[in-house]
Amino acid sequence: MTFREKMLWGSIAATIAIWGWYFWGFLSALEGPTFNAGAELGSFIFAIVALTVVQIIVAVVLAISSPAEASAPADDRDREFALLAYRPAFITLSVLVATLTVVAPLTMATAPAWLGGKPASVVPIVISNALLLSLVIAELVRSGTLVFLYRRGS
Repeated sequence: MTFREKMLWGSIAATIAIWGWYFWGFLSALEGPTFNAGAELGSFIFAIVALTVVQIIVAVVLAISSPAEASAPADDRDREFALLAYRPAFITLSVLVATLTVVAPLTMATAPAWLGGKPASVVPIVISNALLLSLVIAELVRSGTLVFLYRRGS
């Protein structure tokens, strides 16, 4: 397994674990009797910082374990795989954002039914988190495609 593939696996694991924790907590907060936007903002910032720190730690550990591979420039195969992986990720992101664009007015119209007494300011927070989830899914598609290409190509 190449250095880049190991980095991808670390990135996928960190993304699933940290964003999974964040979105699970967000859904739990939505289901609760009250919604604390400040606490959710704190969770969001924590998730970003945690993901950054974990990615750096994974990169450092992998670079120490194989310094020659870590400092090697990307070859033609790596560049080709990177270009190929962006296509399904972009399509995924485009479809999800377009879907959310259509669904957002419906979300606003049905908000009183599912908010359960929470303030209407929760609706834009839900929509922005749906957009964030779209971005996370697109990144997982990109990383998963790259892993597939590396596995198929090796």
